[in-house]
Amino acid sequence: MTLVCYAFVYVFESLIALMFFGNKFTQRIKSGFIILSFMVSAAIQFGINLISIPNLNLASFVIFNFLLCFLCYESKVPQAIFNSLLLAAIMLITELVTVYVSRFVFGIGVTEHTSNDMLLMIQSGTAKLLYFLTAYLISKFATKESRSDLKNAKSALLLLLPIASIVVLLGIVRITELYATTDNIYILFSIATILLMYANITVFWVHESLIKTQRENTELQLQAQKAELDTEYYTLLQNQYENSNILIHDIKRHLLSIKDLADENDCDGIEHYIDNLYSEYEVKNIKKYSNHKLVNAIINRYAKVFADSGINFNCDIRNIDFSFIADNDLTSLLDNLLENALEASRDSEYKKVELLIAPTNVNYISISLSNTCFAAPNIKNGKLITTKKKSAPHGYGIKSIKRIADKYDGDVSFNYDNETQLFQIRIVLKKVD
Repeated sequence: MTLVCYAFVYVFESLIALMFFGNKFTQRIKSGFIILSFMVSAAIQFGINLISIPNLNLASFVIFNFLLCFLCYESKVPQAIFNSLLLAAIMLITELVTVYVSRFVFGIGVTEHTSNDMLLMIQSGTAKLLYFLTAYLISKFATKESRSDLKNAKSALLLLLPIASIVVLLGIVRITELYATTDNIYILFSIATILLMYANITVFWVHESLIKTQRENTELQLQAQKAELDTEYYTLLQNQYENSNILIHDIKRHLLSIKDLADENDCDGIEHYIDNLYSEYEVKNIKKYSNHKLVNAIINRYAKVFADSGINFNCDIRNIDFSFIADNDLTSLLDNLLENALEASRDSEYKKVELLIAPTNVNYISISLSNTCFAAPNIKNGKLITTKKKSAPHGYGIKSIKRIADKYDGDVSFNYDNETQLFQIRIVLKKVD
């Protein structure tokens, strides 16, 4: 009966580790091989348990979980170490809490389970159930990690708490083995182990916060780089537009030169002259939406994309002075607005986008963009919640828009009309000197 109980314990612990790592990391190998690896691990650990050296059992638990996490999932060594130590600390805490609570609540000796099969099964089942619930809850609401997460070396300091917890718990176990203790001491030990559980869960959530913060910082950096690159692109685009205007201005002179070459029947000269014009100037179909060159370049670019996608695009920009907005902020703001509208309206039935930029009063301007949507967006408490898949980077365009609005003492609001299937975002920016 004891062997059956321990066999059940090791299989159940392996299944808990399988669940935990599966929620935390992406698989590196096929599911069948992963399940086989965890079952082999359980069998080996069960064999080691027959040697009857508790510390060796704990060491094998940490080592095998580390190997399984590192070899079967997309994780780096520090990630595998941290999560395997965390599981070991939680497992040890749930076992000691079960034993010590049984001691001062039911008067059951801390070593009585070694000679009572029924008690062994009850305490083991209780401890593993607590272990499963704790591991499940913290992994279910955790962020799925990747190998690129937690590049900061300071994050390795988080390993110290699980290690310290295991050392303290082993010390408590040793004290109870060597010395006779009262119920009050067991109560104290139970409280201590529960507090250690709380501390380890807290460290785990700190670990999660570091991951989320790092990801957000990375995405914001990418947004900033994109805005910078877009600004450079639009600068080049403006130069091309200027070249087009120069060509149009000088077209009479170029035509007279070509006529002179034609009068001389110099076909090669005409071809060479036209080739030079074509390489020096790139004629663009330019529509003037705004007096601001950068804004005009951005709108012209997206107007072409909308037209190519079969989207009806209307734009009304009043005589707005955009000089108070930095070029990179203006690029990021309009790019994110129009890109989001493009993605949403592309799959809609009516395919419509409208942009209106107008003064609200002397000190503010209003940017209103509406577009058709295939499905209603998720708006909660005035905030737009992304509907993209969790695994994909998402929501950072809206965050970038909100950041720019905050920078210029403005505000962002959303609205959706179910009847017209029209989504509207309105940004108000304060003019700054």
